[in-house]
Amino acid sequence: MLLGNWFGFDTDSTYYELYIGDTVIVLNHEKLGIAEYVYEKDGNKLITTTPLFFERVWNLDTLTDTTIVISDTLEVHQFRRLDLDIDFFKSSKDSTEYYRFRQDFIARNPKQKPE
Repeated sequence: MLLGNWFGFDTDSTYYELYIGDTVIVLNHEKLGIAEYVYEKDGNKLITTTPLFFERVWNLDTLTDTTIVISDTLEVHQFRRLDLDIDFFKSSKDSTEYYRFRQDFIARNPKQKPE
């Protein structure tokens, strides 16, 4: 259930998406860009590690087909399932597909859509 595409919002309403593979979480953030984290799931714990080996242990509070909620002593994040036509991991191997994927991210951002 953890694998797949997810979206969420920071407390300041900044939009972001997560693409979760077998061992990697890719964060696609409206302001920060793309960041990659290695992860492992250990029971109700989600352990993420940055490229600089900073480890963070999250409580996996909710995990369903449509929702993930993680928390630690500093913050809580809620994600919703996102159905995409293009898979991030496959698109990153083809520059044209990756460009399309990035453009679609901009279009999915609720603040970017015309009212």
